[in-house]
Amino acid sequence: MEARNSGSKIRPLPIDDIDGDAPQHRPAAEPRWLPLAVIVVGAIAFAVVARGLAPPEPTEVGAATTTTTSTTTTSTSPPAEPDPTAAVPLSQLLPFATDSLRFVTLQGWAAINEWGLDAIAPHLGPFIGEADTAAYNVDGSYLAIHRGVRDGSITITDRDGSHPVYLQKNVTAGMWHPTDPHLFAWTASPDTSDTGETSYLSIADVAGSVGASLEPLIEITLEGGPHGLLAWGDWGFVATDLSDEVRPTVVRYDPDGLDPVRIEGEFFDVTPDGVLLMARLDDSGYVPHVIDVDGSETALIGLDIGASDFRITADGNWVIALTPQADGHTSILARTVRSRSTRLTSIEEPATLVGLSRDDRHVILQELESADIVFKDWDTGAEHRVPIPNGNRVAAVFL
Repeated sequence: MEARNSGSKIRPLPIDDIDGDAPQHRPAAEPRWLPLAVIVVGAIAFAVVARGLAPPEPTEVGAATTTTTSTTTTSTSPPAEPDPTAAVPLSQLLPFATDSLRFVTLQGWAAINEWGLDAIAPHLGPFIGEADTAAYNVDGSYLAIHRGVRDGSITITDRDGSHPVYLQKNVTAGMWHPTDPHLFAWTASPDTSDTGETSYLSIADVAGSVGASLEPLIEITLEGGPHGLLAWGDWGFVATDLSDEVRPTVVRYDPDGLDPVRIEGEFFDVTPDGVLLMARLDDSGYVPHVIDVDGSETALIGLDIGASDFRITADGNWVIALTPQADGHTSILARTVRSRSTRLTSIEEPATLVGLSRDDRHVILQELESADIVFKDWDTGAEHRVPIPNGNRVAAVFL
């Protein structure tokens, strides 16, 4: 979309046609009884009128001219500065966007928003109550909202909040498949007062759902304690062990839910092909570890002391660390996994990490004071921001 400035055009008024014939005077002598004062007044009036009707002397372009300057001066104000708060369409806020911006905000309920490229504000869809987290699927066509009702449930809707289906009771976590937009998996504890040492992992096809409930295609029993699903794909499943309250631990399973491998550490992210980004605490803070599917590990020592959150790019080549600084700004450090190549940028305010854009080009953050969504290019440092009308916490973004 191209912005156009409509400049004002000044149209000169037309010059009246001037009769070329000089005024004629009757040669008759004036009566002797006409007072001298009348003659003088008439002569002055004729001179003024004749001067006003006389055409201007032609001036050659580029020739020198003499200008009479009035003693009256006019004060000219400087041009007004553009209003930074003026509403502008999304296409100007995010010039790299090719489709609408979809996001979910939380304040006890989930508010579903969609901001079109030509719109100056987002369209607010339906609200879903008692919401804790939210996530879009891989192509943004569906939305899953984890709720705190009935000891945990999940509502899945179309991207605009329509056609809801429900996973009822005792749902501990749910995740979309990283490449198939229709597959959704979740973990749940048994529908008894004694959860014991068992959890169930289910997979369903959202597009094939009938009615208001989602029926699983596959159901797997996970031994070894209650679990909360963290990630899954064609490579298998990773779930957190909810029974270990002393130190964070995850369990990796193969695609059949077998061969569990326990991994100590805090889970942060995973690539579509199953490479985990974990972190373990030492005296200086979190130390990120990249763990391949075969179990081999790479420790990123000194990535960023005091980092609070991490993400890994989909190709597994870069790890990004978000670190709050003492003076209030937030630093963003990216480092390659296999070498020590780095990129360092920052934003001026405290912020939380929402995620990475689908092309991994932008780190998506939310500033704590302004509540703006900030799209920060971690390679070039370019920054674009979108105001959040209600200032609520952003739980999910799709662009």
